[in-house]
Amino acid sequence: MSTESQQAPERIPPLIVMSDLDGTLLDHDSYSFAPAVPVITRLQTAGIPLILNTSKTAAELLALREALNNTDPYVVENGSAIYLPDSSSMTTMCSPAQLSGNDVHVLGARRTEILAIIQNQRREENFLFTGFSDMKVSEVIAYTGLSESEAEQAMTREFSEPLIWQDSAHQLRKFEALIANHGLRLLRGGRFVHVIGACDKGKCLQWFRECYRRSGNPIPRFVALGDSQNDVAMLDAADIAVIVRSSHHEPPDLEKQSSVIITEETGPQGWADALTQILDETLT
Repeated sequence: MSTESQQAPERIPPLIVMSDLDGTLLDHDSYSFAPAVPVITRLQTAGIPLILNTSKTAAELLALREALNNTDPYVVENGSAIYLPDSSSMTTMCSPAQLSGNDVHVLGARRTEILAIIQNQRREENFLFTGFSDMKVSEVIAYTGLSESEAEQAMTREFSEPLIWQDSAHQLRKFEALIANHGLRLLRGGRFVHVIGACDKGKCLQWFRECYRRSGNPIPRFVALGDSQNDVAMLDAADIAVIVRSSHHEPPDLEKQSSVIITEETGPQGWADALTQILDETLT
């Protein structure tokens, strides 16, 4: 034990990489990550964690994490919860007092709480919306274009509820204000508005940084990569922010002014190019 504790500081990586998925590590249209594979291998060889930070559910990430050979912690449902696999060396950095479960730390709200609040508001105010909890698998497929198995995985939400808003913009603003009184917030997406707890992708990055601070070990530099407005909190919280260019929208605006990289290429190619530059500067 004493030898292990003496060696622990040597295992602290110089960097920790936190990445969005869709449009960033995954191609916006094909969902391929092929251009990023050599860099992912380089990260693994160097012992640099790759923390996936996504709107997807834990169930949706299972197959992707296997394909990436990723055993590091991961963040689901727009910063709502951090999963800490036993296989991750980072788990030892986090004291039991910082965890709200054996392998998950909840920063947002449980879906059962969310559903109780929004269903009560719908009854009281006659809001018009349809949530995933109201839908059958076939309806989710129709709205999203997902396969049956993908739709089933997307429906296994634990910390959020996607809604098809069928009321006016005025009513949406009213709904947003009412649920805020219960500690919930709205995220506006392309097809859905997502109801989540008082969390975002940036608070997760800060949580990991705090883990290292409390452990007394050196705090690695955090590199965050994202492509959209939903990633801004994560990008602003990072030591190095990489905005991965998108072919579908303009780069998001950051409060952060320094240590910001905007890629030339889009999607996983831009992701790979930026991290290659950062790794060349860090590891040589």
